[in-house]
Amino acid sequence: MAMCRASFGISVSLVAIAVSASTARAQGVATSQPEAAGAAEGGLQDIAVTARRVEESLQRTPISVSALSARAIDQAGIQTVDKIQNVMPNVAVTEAAGSIGGTVAFIRGIGAQDPSIALDVAVGTYLDGIYIARNIAANLNILDIERIEVLRGPQGTLFGRNTTGGAINIVTRKPSTQFHVEEKFGVASFGEFSSRTTVDTGAIGKTGLSATATYYHRQRNGYVDNPYASAHLDPGALDTDAFGAKVRGQWGRFSATYSFDHNHTTGVNPAFQIRYASPAVANYYATQTTGNPVVITPEYQDKLGYAPYVQTIHSHGHALSLALELDDHLTLKSISGYRKFVSNFVDSYSPPDVFGPVLGFPTAQPVVPYSQDYYYEFARQYSQEFQISGKYDHLSFVGGLYYFNERTAGATISRFTYVLPNGSAVNQVSLAAYGVRSKSYAAFGQVSYTPPILDEKLELTGGVRYTKDKKAADQSLPLLRSDVRSFDNFSFMLSLAYRLTGDMLFYGKYSTGYRSGGFNVRATAAGQAFFFPSEKAKAGEIGFKSEFLDHRLRINLAGFYTDYRNLQVPIYTNTASGATGFTNPAKATFKGFDAEIEALPFPHFRLSGSVGYVDAQYQHIFFPAPVTGELTDYADIAHFPYVPKWTTNLAAEYTIPDTGMGDFTLRANMASNSRRWFFATNLPNFNPFNDKIASRAYQTVDTRITWSKIPLPKGVQGEMSFFVENLLNTHYPVSGIDFGALGIAGNIYNIPRRFGADFRIKL
Repeated sequence: MAMCRASFGISVSLVAIAVSASTARAQGVATSQPEAAGAAEGGLQDIAVTARRVEESLQRTPISVSALSARAIDQAGIQTVDKIQNVMPNVAVTEAAGSIGGTVAFIRGIGAQDPSIALDVAVGTYLDGIYIARNIAANLNILDIERIEVLRGPQGTLFGRNTTGGAINIVTRKPSTQFHVEEKFGVASFGEFSSRTTVDTGAIGKTGLSATATYYHRQRNGYVDNPYASAHLDPGALDTDAFGAKVRGQWGRFSATYSFDHNHTTGVNPAFQIRYASPAVANYYATQTTGNPVVITPEYQDKLGYAPYVQTIHSHGHALSLALELDDHLTLKSISGYRKFVSNFVDSYSPPDVFGPVLGFPTAQPVVPYSQDYYYEFARQYSQEFQISGKYDHLSFVGGLYYFNERTAGATISRFTYVLPNGSAVNQVSLAAYGVRSKSYAAFGQVSYTPPILDEKLELTGGVRYTKDKKAADQSLPLLRSDVRSFDNFSFMLSLAYRLTGDMLFYGKYSTGYRSGGFNVRATAAGQAFFFPSEKAKAGEIGFKSEFLDHRLRINLAGFYTDYRNLQVPIYTNTASGATGFTNPAKATFKGFDAEIEALPFPHFRLSGSVGYVDAQYQHIFFPAPVTGELTDYADIAHFPYVPKWTTNLAAEYTIPDTGMGDFTLRANMASNSRRWFFATNLPNFNPFNDKIASRAYQTVDTRITWSKIPLPKGVQGEMSFFVENLLNTHYPVSGIDFGALGIAGNIYNIPRRFGADFRIKL
């Protein structure tokens, strides 16, 4: 809690420093009101966003949305989507446990940590308007991004599949009208090397076409030493190749844009460290096994033994956007998308060649706390959206139809040694195989009206969306069962915005959201239902967006209250017969605030900071009680997985211009999170080690020095950066697994301190 107060104090101090510095600068100076945010020379620049499916100013959009420009992405050193949590409030995005390409994304406390292909995500990821259904394929490499937008709260009106937590909207850069080539090289700790090559064709003759293409390669050794493998097979090792291309044509009022992205990654899962074990399990591996030792210790380890196995993830996508401007006011648009994802791997949670006594065998047998001898997942999706949008004197609107079709399949073989309370052991194998087919249909519309009163400073907005979902699931192992269900929902949004001045906006919003129900395709225990219902949300929000002091100080605030019914809380545990997972519907409320501040207190010096706070409470959540098995409400002791109560960020950036050798920019960024758990329950019959593997509060510090405008021959631009990430070498868990009845639990830790350098050249 002391950390939370300190972080909040830092952010409050930031406001005071910025105000006082900017006030001192502005004293005695009379200025006219700029026409647009950032218009004043040297002021903060605004970003155009599409949070309401039409392009508009970030500061004039009456919803809680954060945006990162391409420059901000570079300066923050963001290479993959999960890194955005270091610069945005109430956003928690981490790598998914057991995956080299997945994310666990939470916004304002709502998300889904279970990568199961049978579950819809609560935070949707969109790439150029195309919904990415599987979070296990959502940790995209940053190729040629124009901006990243994060929308907080239920998205029940305008965005693809309804989501109850928010949306991450990634927009790639449009092709340039001028030919250029850009190359960026990078080297970093753990033998890392990266290369990104971008080519813009410019206008291709008089065809109306232009194109851009980017190829990206990144490789690194693992960051935990495995004595049984070479460095390129250590836990955390990666080898990635990615390619993206975009072709755009403009012919009068008609335009067409085709995008393609391809990601192929091989690597080794980050190291899972067994930190806690039941007395029987700890004694078994300490006294009864031979061969390589199984390490069980709560202390952070940078050297651990594993059987070296490689994971492969392949994804690619196509997007085609067609737009026709019927006149100066009305536009028709079609957005078509296709995506495919395949992942397969073998993963072990302990060293090779461990032997011990097991029941039914006269001699010692290979034993393992837990391993996945086979893991395969596949997903294929197609989506189609038709839009009509218009803008008239006092009225603007957007509406359309949406269709989504997805087919998924998964299969796993898990092997583990189950240690009985009396110290004897049994080798077990758990099998799972399942598939899900989903179709979704939706019609939506949103209208904004500015009445010709109050100097046209008032805006009224209303939106509706009707969704019809149909799902079919087949589970063939370990049980044989299937089911087909349909879900439908009517969501709406109402908002009122008032622009007090050209740079000060107040707004209030009430909205509803929905996430379709589904199937517990991995549930095996009796009493765990195959079907679970739809999640529904009701959310209220009030906000304030402002700029002061000649656009040198920006403060955006939002407070929220959200009520969730049938909140889908994934539960993972193990029984003596194998792994099991199910979704437990609950009722809960979330309240809190987001605050973002940016300031230019004096020339060439930029300060930015954010604070996010979430207070989450269960009204009810039921689990079978220990011993009796009676269904009992444990709302008073249950946790919200992966949800920090506080998230804070503070960054300072100073540029030394015109040195004769170019410009030098120094940047430091501190990000912090309060304590967070990884499971909802601490019950001994589910996750008894939940409290012990919870992540403590932590802070990380990143620094970067950028040398730009390097003197080079005419027509050539150069830039070099030197950086240190996790400067203080802080170690903290990014994920955790409590294996329940197997008697073990542990964590995956973050990447240690990382040094590196980038060099960019543009022709």
